[in-house]
Amino acid sequence: MEKISMNDIRKKNYSDVYRFIYQEKRVSKSKIASSLEMSLPTATQHLSTLEAEGLIEKQGQLASGIGRKATAYSIRPGYRTAVGVEVLPDHISAVVINLYGEIQKKRELSLEFSQKDTYFTALSRMIQDLLKSIGIPDSAVLGVGIGMQGLVSEDGQEMLYGKILDCTGLTIRPLSALLPYPVRFVHDAECAAELELWRHPELTNSIYLSLGEHLGGAIISDSKIQRGRTGRTGTFEHMTLVEGGRQCYCGKQGCVECYCSANALLHKGESLMDFFQLLRKGDTVCSERWLAYLSWLAIALNNIHMVMDSIIVLGGHIAPYLTQDDLNHLFAAVQARTAFPEYENFLRLGVQEDNTIAIGAAIPFIRSFLDSV
Repeated sequence: MEKISMNDIRKKNYSDVYRFIYQEKRVSKSKIASSLEMSLPTATQHLSTLEAEGLIEKQGQLASGIGRKATAYSIRPGYRTAVGVEVLPDHISAVVINLYGEIQKKRELSLEFSQKDTYFTALSRMIQDLLKSIGIPDSAVLGVGIGMQGLVSEDGQEMLYGKILDCTGLTIRPLSALLPYPVRFVHDAECAAELELWRHPELTNSIYLSLGEHLGGAIISDSKIQRGRTGRTGTFEHMTLVEGGRQCYCGKQGCVECYCSANALLHKGESLMDFFQLLRKGDTVCSERWLAYLSWLAIALNNIHMVMDSIIVLGGHIAPYLTQDDLNHLFAAVQARTAFPEYENFLRLGVQEDNTIAIGAAIPFIRSFLDSV
């Protein structure tokens, strides 16, 4: 049996105190000690250490009905930060987030994607200027996550598959050489799933399906994004839905992408806002297109749910326009097709936030830091 040293116990108590303060936001020393079942002197020692190291701070006093008001302890959310970037064909969105995943500042830049040095120079300058504008030193930056439309190597250093941006084989080196902190690529669908799990940690085992301009997905298992043997886990968009069907950008035919993405729903030059405004006003043509879209989506959802019996979270550009009636319609269509009907609707709408991909690209750095304390 492995022996546990006093040093191990101290490290665990130190970590427990920090994480308890993180969870509670503002908390007294006595509550820390009682909740963690440690003595007041032990709690005091760890609080003093954490405060001296800059991880926590005293933040006023807590209200009390009797006696002296207790000092409130909080973490310093800005002790460390992370940057998240979403790269699209014609523009970049970047955010700086604190240890609670809250945006401290954001910026957008119109810039056509390319693999030229000038592109990476502009991107690196944008990131550094954004951090400088809010006075964040390099030492406080945990890293930069670059959300990309494509599959990424396990270490985040290379684009394994990037047909949309034509960037297969691109490495992170041209960008990381210009920045003084860790930089890695992140698959955009995984970014969205990371944010979903961050905001809703109860989704320990679930499926995320992004109904964006292009379709994407991720599988959450044991509260972690599963990447699979070659990084292709969750690529529902390239499952065959119709043999010999519509042409997909991947070069194959009949992929789910061709029937269930926002691009598949819209006509050329049409926006989602335009489509849904007409739909909700009762436009007959839009209603027919919408019902056809939901029918294809229901088939895909049933296939996915057969593989993993769990909650399916629907996100992406279409999600903000979905109503409860749409979810009920989808669920009924799935139930009409499935071999195993059930009563509870397993479909959920995802987080509705701006900069979802950029925030999600930065979150892994925050998770890693919190796990290390």
